[in-house]
Amino acid sequence: MKLIFAIVLWLANKAISIALLIAVLTVLFSATTILKPIGQDLWSQLSGKDIQEVINRINRDIKQLEINTNPQFKSKINLLNQDIDLRIKAECNIDIPWYEFYRFDIRLQKETACELLKKEKAVYQRLEKEYLEREQQLRNLKEQLTQKLFQLEESEQRLDRVWKLLVINFQENWIYIFCTIFLVLFASPLWKAWCFFGIAYFAEKFPPIQLTDPIADGNIFYKNAEKTVSIRVDLFNPLYMRMDSMNQYDRNLNKRTKLFWRWSAPFISYASGLVELTEFTTKSTVEDGTVVLSPKIASNYITEVQLQQHPGVVMHPACITGISGDIQLKTRWIWSFHSWMTGQHRYIIFHGTGKLYLEGSGGIYVMETSPAKTSVESHLLIGFDSRLGYSTIRTETFWPYFRNKVSLIDNQFSGKGVFLRQAVAPKKELTPLEKNFQFISNFTSIVGKFFGF
Repeated sequence: MKLIFAIVLWLANKAISIALLIAVLTVLFSATTILKPIGQDLWSQLSGKDIQEVINRINRDIKQLEINTNPQFKSKINLLNQDIDLRIKAECNIDIPWYEFYRFDIRLQKETACELLKKEKAVYQRLEKEYLEREQQLRNLKEQLTQKLFQLEESEQRLDRVWKLLVINFQENWIYIFCTIFLVLFASPLWKAWCFFGIAYFAEKFPPIQLTDPIADGNIFYKNAEKTVSIRVDLFNPLYMRMDSMNQYDRNLNKRTKLFWRWSAPFISYASGLVELTEFTTKSTVEDGTVVLSPKIASNYITEVQLQQHPGVVMHPACITGISGDIQLKTRWIWSFHSWMTGQHRYIIFHGTGKLYLEGSGGIYVMETSPAKTSVESHLLIGFDSRLGYSTIRTETFWPYFRNKVSLIDNQFSGKGVFLRQAVAPKKELTPLEKNFQFISNFTSIVGKFFGF
């Protein structure tokens, strides 16, 4: 019952997320000053709203022009023109008799009346010209109206065709549409179920990875993790340590900077941060000195792991803060199914005789495996004895993995030996570039894990 209730809650959460996404997009395209014009333009082009607005404006202009552009108005102007022509002919074309040549007042009166008539005719001609211009403008508007009506009809037909096409495609492909929606909603849980019940279960059937001979001789000793570690440096055991981990040292020691911990492995040294190390050696064969190490982060601890002719310890080089003695390095490439599950195909192995000083978050614990096999969370693992059988095992229950509370797989060890784990997983400090472009951080993490860092 609890499981069904949890699934119902998950589906409700998905539905709410989709509804919120639609609401956010609606708000963005209707309320914001940037996207609102885009949304309006798209809707106007699709529905023909912009064409309809142009048609309405043209109709208003046509009605306004038709008020003063009608046949009655034109007939009235023609009658007035004919009348003024007759009056001009009657007034302006009559000559004064010769015997009244001295009547200048009559001549002036006739010229004034004729001039007034001509001005009146000019007014009527101007009215006729304006009428003809309005008539031409009216014809142009009607032509534009015809074009816009045709465009509106095409837009409506296009919209109708699009809608019919959508309906036809939905009727023909509704199974694929519902499958796509189903995959969008359930792709993540289906993938998680496939990984848990399929891939991870299948990986458990493969034999464990064996990096070295499980019966090879070699001893490993370790101390409890502390905040401060004192290290004795003598002629046969020089110390290489990170520059920011040293607190104090005796002045009888020689100190110099070493670019790479191992010149034979510069890439490993650089990628793991074992570069620009501080090397401490003694000045004499009979006198030794002490160096004090402290963690870089206040919540971290440092522990000492001593190897004696040991065949190898697989270690994340980034956790190493100091190396003393004759420690050598080798790598192994493994292409087992377990390596594909973890994403790590190269294993960096430290072997020989000497001491490794490891720094871990919240504390470091050196644990011995049990006869019934031991599993540990992968993000807490620092290193392990290479004589152990190393494999992957899926997390015990599906629901915590489905809810992203735990990872898909844990590391499992079999045989006799020890592994090292830290108390809590450290948080990686991202650069400003990685914060802005998260894929850069993810890419570097994947590549680093592939090569064993």
